[in-house]
Amino acid sequence: MPKAVVYTAPECPHSRRLVAFLKQNKIDFEERCILASPGILDELKRVSGQLAVPVTVIGDGIFLGFDSRVERRIKRQVGV
Repeated sequence: MPKAVVYTAPECPHSRRLVAFLKQNKIDFEERCILASPGILDELKRVSGQLAVPVTVIGDGIFLGFDSRVERRIKRQVGV
């Protein structure tokens, strides 16, 4: 299973729900907070074409936001 890279913001409720979902489903991930450094925000824009969070990158899949549809797509991507 490829490791996920998750772009988040500390006060974002969707980011918190996404991180909890990944932990609950034992999906290995690296969290990159967009407030940690200006370079991470630039990286997010390069990867996703936007500045909104959360964004999850798994292999060649890019998942914007977090809702039940994105949850199903992530599960399919990682085989959970």
